[in-house]
Amino acid sequence: MTTKPAQLRSLLNVQSPLVVPFAYDAFSAKLIEAAGFPAAGISGSSVAASAFGLPDVGLLSREDVVGQARRIAAAVNIPVIADADTGYGGPLQAAHTVRAMEDAGLAGLFMEDQEDPKRCAHLAGTTVIPTETMLGKLKAALGARQDNDFVIIARTDAVESEGVEGAAKRARAYLDAGADMAFFAGPSTVQELEQFPKLVGQGKFMVVLTEGGKTPLLTASQLADMGYKLIGYSGLAIGSAAKAVQDSLSALQEQGSNVNLADRVMPLGDRNEILGLAAWQQLEEETG
Repeated sequence: MTTKPAQLRSLLNVQSPLVVPFAYDAFSAKLIEAAGFPAAGISGSSVAASAFGLPDVGLLSREDVVGQARRIAAAVNIPVIADADTGYGGPLQAAHTVRAMEDAGLAGLFMEDQEDPKRCAHLAGTTVIPTETMLGKLKAALGARQDNDFVIIARTDAVESEGVEGAAKRARAYLDAGADMAFFAGPSTVQELEQFPKLVGQGKFMVVLTEGGKTPLLTASQLADMGYKLIGYSGLAIGSAAKAVQDSLSALQEQGSNVNLADRVMPLGDRNEILGLAAWQQLEEETG
């Protein structure tokens, strides 16, 4: 049977671009799978918001993220890529994070070169560690893999402090060290998006879009033409859910009833279909 890391690696070699919506919990991951996407991501920002009610400013531990990642990965048959923040420390911690993510059933992860405590790339004030320090963490992470198909993506957040040239130089170093992909985090202009792959040269590139964030919301085909192989959508699922819940609650507050809200709510039967209720009921009948 093909492993999930092998599935992800195959997708990265075949699909161009690979469009990956990011989940925030197991149900949103199942919705991503049901919609026909071949892979899902996990946004650290979304996990912080959904599971803990916190902003993305480095407040979550490895155990917090791995716990949610394990539940998400177990809920779907498609490969899942996790946000591993900074690896949660130095080289040994980065290695431990890779092992923990593999054991949790993930197909890959991305790890960034921000200083701790990290923050969302779409917030101002990101700072980065020296390139050599990141390379030490990346070397440890790559060496810790138990499955060589497990995908390790090196993310650079250097564009704010070092410009696109500095970010590209870092990405080239990370790819030369063995990273499977380079993730360009936080570009704020179309020009930066266009320049980055050209400046880095050979390699596979990832970018993430989030509604209301710094990065221009270009189409997947536009980004693919620029050279991006993996395009993540970090805020789409949680943002859509949050807006729908907010609107429905406001309507309930105003109307005092949910009678007129049925057309904006996924009904119980549809939810149970996504959750596989019929299979569980059949198993109950067969074993009861």
